[in-house]
Amino acid sequence: MNEDESEMAEAYAMLRGFELTGELGAGLNGRVWKVRGNSKRAWALKIQDAHGFRLERDCYERLGELGVTEVAGFNVPVLIHADDHWRAIEMSIVDRPFIVDFAQAYLDSPPDFSAEVWEERMKTWQSRYEEDWPQVQRALRELEGLGIYYLDVHRGNIAL
Repeated sequence: MNEDESEMAEAYAMLRGFELTGELGAGLNGRVWKVRGNSKRAWALKIQDAHGFRLERDCYERLGELGVTEVAGFNVPVLIHADDHWRAIEMSIVDRPFIVDFAQAYLDSPPDFSAEVWEERMKTWQSRYEEDWPQVQRALRELEGLGIYYLDVHRGNIAL
């Protein structure tokens, strides 16, 4: 990812009165840092592109409104704070098993993919999880029941 995200994260942390204590990960839509405030309690900060930010913020807001902290046995982060100007999401850090990174999810209706595209995605996702695929499928179905169509299916985002 680019230096702008690091600079934004540093500036945002200073504004909010906490410090970045290390990077937790990076992906197509942004970067995630571990942060700590005065209470010494750690949480995560994600700075990302505008499109990914809106999707992820909306998914975490939906999960929060419904009181969801786990899906089919997978922990999901809890939204702590979102800032539209900074494209920043502050969220809890979760232990395995987890589902994270909702920046490519769709809300309320699935993407308009052809049957062939869906079939190919399912084959790819299944190959990534092998014997764990039924558990991942349950989580995806449960998310769909909440109106969240999760598309970034890989072991870094859905981890057992």
